[in-house]
Amino acid sequence: MPRLICCLGSINFDVALRLDRLPEAHEKIPANAIAVGGGGSAANTAVWLAREGARVRMLGWVGDDLLGAFALRDLTDSGVDVAGVSVVRSSSPVAVCLSPPGDKRIVTSPTLDAPWTPEDALPFAAEADWLHVTVRDAKFLSRARGPWRLSLELNGSYDPAFARAADYVFTNRDELARAIGSENPMGFLLEHHGCDPAVWYVTHGAEGAKVLSGGRVETVPTVPVEPVDRIGGGDAFNAGVIAALLKGADAATAARNGLRLAALAITRLGAR
Repeated sequence: MPRLICCLGSINFDVALRLDRLPEAHEKIPANAIAVGGGGSAANTAVWLAREGARVRMLGWVGDDLLGAFALRDLTDSGVDVAGVSVVRSSSPVAVCLSPPGDKRIVTSPTLDAPWTPEDALPFAAEADWLHVTVRDAKFLSRARGPWRLSLELNGSYDPAFARAADYVFTNRDELARAIGSENPMGFLLEHHGCDPAVWYVTHGAEGAKVLSGGRVETVPTVPVEPVDRIGGGDAFNAGVIAALLKGADAATAARNGLRLAALAITRLGAR
């Protein structure tokens, strides 16, 4: 049986709008295109992994509403096992994604106090070979060690405690720079995490990605593309890396596979 990858974290309903520009105050402008569908960082990665032929199980929650039902159906139609997804008495998370040229802006619904915790999903990961997590909970990550390899998407945050809990860490260069307050994030990582056992993957748009492993940084270039919508590119990158690593690829080869999927993601409207 193929190895099982579990993705634990956000499941959203996304509305993506492609714009010529952002509106001014009190201004209404028409979008060039709209896409609605499933979203959420962990769920996006799960879908891209399934497209790579992986056996994937989603761990998380949706609300008991029409948007939650849509998100679940979207995952199952994509070949993702949703046995680890709880349907709870709450509103499903929503994200509105704005894509003017060369930019992306995301507005999410308020953080909801849903009757669910990451620990609720861990029993569904018992047979996993890989656990990919997007939740920002250092205490949970310290308890999430298991027979699996553990990867973490920082999603614009930084905390050395949860960064050191993972075997692989994914982040975007600009988001990391903002989180740590530094214009030299790779220098920061070398200083603070260069001796850690974890492998870091740091994406940087058209410049490709940098891989930090064993105190060394390797740059992996990408093939330039004309982006339509930058939403979800990082999630697709994560999926490509994970899929390649599980097949025995080295860190740089895995990054190239991640960049391939990221290019597919950003040349279409919507995260998937």
